[in-house]
Amino acid sequence: MKFLITNITDKLITDALRYMRVPSSIHDEELIKTVKNAFERLETFIQPRCVWARFPVIRFDGGIEVAGAYIYSEDIERLTSRSRDCILLAATLGLEVDRQITISQQKNMLDGLALDACASVRIDAFIDQFMKSEIAPELHEGEFMTSRFSPGYGDLNLSVIEDIIMILNAHKRIGLSVTRSMMMTPVKSVTAITGLAYKSRN
Repeated sequence: MKFLITNITDKLITDALRYMRVPSSIHDEELIKTVKNAFERLETFIQPRCVWARFPVIRFDGGIEVAGAYIYSEDIERLTSRSRDCILLAATLGLEVDRQITISQQKNMLDGLALDACASVRIDAFIDQFMKSEIAPELHEGEFMTSRFSPGYGDLNLSVIEDIIMILNAHKRIGLSVTRSMMMTPVKSVTAITGLAYKSRN
């Protein structure tokens, strides 16, 4: 499954404009056209890939332990408060996206800005698609996924990126790595934690 988008929705365009810091009150047809064209370009060279795995959650005061990694975060502790297990995932759009953004920025700054913003929206859309079609069918009866939480959100330290990449062997499996300054390569990549909880019975 390639997870390509054939319909550029208003929501995708609105989200991209938000990344570009365009006020919602501004409605510029040429700008919207630029954004739409950027989304269409992305579909010609992205290589979306995702790896994930399910792990038991072991709690301690101030965080959780997952696959031998101690994650100190009260936000994650709350997110998984009703979870016996959690999912770690890592996803990327591929290195070609980084290259094309750089080329676009050198030729036309607005086109480059739009492509960069659209890629940020696109990685989230890809993960949403992947979780719905690939992960959700693997859940147990009555089980559901909490919202996903990425390193850098709230009090979840960026260093957890390294833990997730190592645990999932994401470097070998999808070519994902992280620099000393905690920047992921490819840039348009995401790591995240999602709790698995059960629906309460009335």
